[in-house]
Amino acid sequence: MSTRRSRNPSRLAQGAGLVTGIAALAAGAVAAGFEIERRVVGQIFKKDREALPEREPFFTLRAPGPDVVTRDGVRLHVEVDQPDVRLPLAERGVTIVMVHGYVLSLHCWHFMRKHFRGRHKIVLYDQRSHGRSGRSAAKRCRVRHLARDLKLILDETTAQNEPVVLMGHSMGGMTIMEFAARYPDLIGTKVVGVALLNTSGGNMKNHSIVKGIPGELFPRLVEPLMAGLNRIPTVVEKSRKASSDVAYVVTRRGGFGSQVPGEHVDFLSEMISLTPLDVVADYYPAFAEFDGGKGLERLTAVETAVLAGETDQIIPVEHAYKILEALPGAESLIVPDSGHMGMIEHHVQYNDVLQRLVDRAERTLRQRNGG
Repeated sequence: MSTRRSRNPSRLAQGAGLVTGIAALAAGAVAAGFEIERRVVGQIFKKDREALPEREPFFTLRAPGPDVVTRDGVRLHVEVDQPDVRLPLAERGVTIVMVHGYVLSLHCWHFMRKHFRGRHKIVLYDQRSHGRSGRSAAKRCRVRHLARDLKLILDETTAQNEPVVLMGHSMGGMTIMEFAARYPDLIGTKVVGVALLNTSGGNMKNHSIVKGIPGELFPRLVEPLMAGLNRIPTVVEKSRKASSDVAYVVTRRGGFGSQVPGEHVDFLSEMISLTPLDVVADYYPAFAEFDGGKGLERLTAVETAVLAGETDQIIPVEHAYKILEALPGAESLIVPDSGHMGMIEHHVQYNDVLQRLVDRAERTLRQRNGG
């Protein structure tokens, strides 16, 4: 069975691999490597076509949700999957709230959403300036504002005594850590479990995601680079569309650590393509200033799980090990051949760990309630 390529080549080309693709393109690395990539891209496509795709109905899992508007006027797109009404209340368990990462959308939780759907209430939303949510002022594209948004989402979608398990990927994991630091009284009461997927507890200031550029040099190159690119957005967007083949390769290598069906690469590319370049730039400073230490201290009060990939090029696996040092009671999953999008690439393994987390949280909740 052959792998389906994206129906929209321009979207595929736009998804040129998070900040890696953008920074490398502007620095000349991708431009200089176009011809080399073209020589190998045919071989990569052939391998991807040989991998049997799961033919997943990506982007089709949808549900209505309430209108949620932040204090600064940003409309957040929210969806709520209700549990199967045939299940007794006692069997519906905790509510699961999924928080996506940088330049993605709520659709990145496709496999997790499908796994828990019907048995649990699931709350998903697009972070400010992402997906179908409204645009935020650049100065409010910081993790502290995302934590306040998460608090608002919980207030608007759950009852006061409704226990929740939070799951956060990448920037979504940072959002949860900041939430725990800002609202410590809710951890262990409202929040009974937390999963941190492919994320970092901080110390990202001198992290380089482009091979060949030292960590201490990367921020000094990227910050003025982003500012300059924002002044010529039309030129940059055309460059992002310059070669769909190269974009495919960059996205595949940046997001995954093993051979995956081509439609999984297309899925990631389409999500990334919906994030304008200026939003990418607006958020970049947030990671350098983030420190999740206080939040991690608070999260020791609940059931936790930490998941990561050994070949993650966006957030190295060492960051997961640091988080595990702070959360010695957490279940861990470190997948050898997995990149930043392990939730797609190795979704079966990820779902197994997340299911056990939910089971533990519910068991602890029953014990607390005398059940």
